[in-house]
Amino acid sequence: MTQPYAESDIPINTLSERIALSNEWHARPLLTLPSPLRCSHMVCLRGDTSLEERRQQFADFCESQGQSGPSKNSRHHSVNVGNCLLKWEGHTEADSYTLLVAGNGEPPFAAPAISFLDASMRSKLIDQLFLGVHIEVIPCTDSPKENRLQRIRALLGRQEVYGGSISEGKGELWSSFRLDAEGFSRIVIMDCALSEARLSRQVQRILEVETYRMLAMLGLPAARDVMGTLGELEPALDEVIEEITHRDADPALELSLGRITRIAARVEHVAAAHAYRFAASRAYNGIVERRLAELSEEQKGSAPRYTTFLQKTLMPAMRTCEAAERRTQELAQRVTRATQLLDSMVDMDQKKQNQAILESLAERANLQLRLQQSVEGFSIFAITYYAVGLLGYLFKSGKTLGLGINPDLLTGLSAPVVLAFVWLSVRSIKNRLKR
Repeated sequence: MTQPYAESDIPINTLSERIALSNEWHARPLLTLPSPLRCSHMVCLRGDTSLEERRQQFADFCESQGQSGPSKNSRHHSVNVGNCLLKWEGHTEADSYTLLVAGNGEPPFAAPAISFLDASMRSKLIDQLFLGVHIEVIPCTDSPKENRLQRIRALLGRQEVYGGSISEGKGELWSSFRLDAEGFSRIVIMDCALSEARLSRQVQRILEVETYRMLAMLGLPAARDVMGTLGELEPALDEVIEEITHRDADPALELSLGRITRIAARVEHVAAAHAYRFAASRAYNGIVERRLAELSEEQKGSAPRYTTFLQKTLMPAMRTCEAAERRTQELAQRVTRATQLLDSMVDMDQKKQNQAILESLAERANLQLRLQQSVEGFSIFAITYYAVGLLGYLFKSGKTLGLGINPDLLTGLSAPVVLAFVWLSVRSIKNRLKR
């Protein structure tokens, strides 16, 4: 029979906790509008601002527009503001704002979706802008195949454009990867036969690629700083190791240990200061790679693909971050090994010094013992001398009293006896002390 669980062993699963876990499956809802449409996507780094503060700011904006704001602990919220469909989403270290507006500008990009937003909110977002993307979804019927590439170049304002077909040829994706005067990049999606749901998913993937590729690139400046710092620390470590190798020329191992300890402290500081940034870049790069694979982009004409350009640019940056992280770890391991070696050498020197001190103490003890033995010999003779002297006085007194004795003869005969007695007495005392 199964024993019932003790009350303290039953996990506490409250309804609110179960709802929160269930909502994680719906944490990235899609915004949907039929084609044609225009989209503006903005990402603002959070900095010292907390997620709660950004949520409250968006809630205040929704209230000013007469709309309900995000609920407590919510990380996303969608709302209709005039002709816009607006979504706020809170990420780990940034917030994104996505606007969808039906139809295209005349011409496309002349009136992007952000232009339909409240002026104060628009100004605030542009001031905090880290990444901005304008997307125009244009029906293929508006652009014949023979003139489509020329029109895309005209819309993007560049002769060099990158793109290809997506969704099994039912759509096309084009970008120049250049920023306009307000700091927004432009992307054109040609809708040849995309359903509304499929178009929404592809737009979401493209926005995530654009967002996370830039967030991943935040690790590149940190990697360059780390490389510069390591370029200073590695020669310093090599110099200390060289001193250890030729230790006879520089016996001050404690000084070398102090230097290598300072190097170790700086290496640990560098590793701790940039560990989060490198881990975040690695995670963002993984998301970008998955989203690019999901786009299933195919070559379109002679133009280079959108995914090819991204991978060609992003991969070297990520390799630099990986190299900086690996180089930091390797230097930390070298410092650890050098520190252990130096500790062993210092410990060995200390043991040698202790051995020399012990030998000196032993030699002093032997000298003290020999001196003590000499003093003991002198003491035996001194005690014998005084004892024989007392006996001499005793013998002289006996002669004075009329005893027929020779004091000098008796004194001389008693000297060896007294000496033997004193020596035996001292030896007996020493033996008792040893036991």
